[in-house]
Amino acid sequence: MPLENGPRERLLKEGPQSLGTEELIAILLRTGTKNKDVLTVAKEIYERHGKSLYKLSRATIQDLKKVKGLGMVKIVTLLAALEIAKRLVKEEIRNTEKSLSSPEHVFQYCLDMQNLPQEVVRVIFLDSKLKIIGSSDISKGTLTTSIVHPRDVFREAILRNAHGVIIVHNHPSGDPTPSEDDVEITKRIIEAGKLLGITVHDHVVIGNTYYSIMQRLRQ
Repeated sequence: MPLENGPRERLLKEGPQSLGTEELIAILLRTGTKNKDVLTVAKEIYERHGKSLYKLSRATIQDLKKVKGLGMVKIVTLLAALEIAKRLVKEEIRNTEKSLSSPEHVFQYCLDMQNLPQEVVRVIFLDSKLKIIGSSDISKGTLTTSIVHPRDVFREAILRNAHGVIIVHNHPSGDPTPSEDDVEITKRIIEAGKLLGITVHDHVVIGNTYYSIMQRLRQ
């Protein structure tokens, strides 16, 4: 008990910033098993994922079930905490960034797309100052392909009176390198946007990292 209560006591006395990542995970797990204290279980989970919260955030229920002694309640608690963290990052970007002015900001805003099992196309709608006024997932494809048409991109943009859009889609493989089809559809969407007076600021592909198709077209 003293070992398992230690992280909680330290948090109360010194604040959450004083704890290591493994200790924070231990607090979420609450208890260990018959043969392992909670800090040992937390350390095993963290090390299994390369001591990376990013990698842990991509873990599935099946991945976590491989950790001996990690029951469904603990798994659900851990996944819920990680999802809250992702949403916090997204909200911080929305509240603190003046605009989505770089592919990196777009990548951070759409981190949730890294965990999607199939390709999804998302449109982010922007006002004249590049501030977000909304977003919508307009297309879901198979594991490797998605289908999107310019009319699907701009239908809601017109309804929202958007001045610009950013297209985002994910590659479940983790490799963000765009295909030739990705590049060609981007060109078509840009031209359609010009006719409508809506600027396409970028098309960002999300994988383990990100790729800006617009930067490629400018080269």
